[in-house]
Amino acid sequence: MRKILRRQFGKIGEINRKYSKPRIEMSMPVRLSLLLLRGYLIFLVGLMVFRFITLLH
Repeated sequence: MRKILRRQFGKIGEINRKYSKPRIEMSMPVRLSLLLLRGYLIFLVGLMVFRFITLLH
């Protein structure tokens, strides 16, 4: 059982190492839009956490 798990985690590590660096170049507008999207998603998660906390009280 331990060998099977080690082998599976080894495969995951190999895949992570293979795709750790992007192979394509992103233009500045693409980077900016991804940054804005990340900020928006963090904002939404913050709103959900805030709403959850206010519902508890």
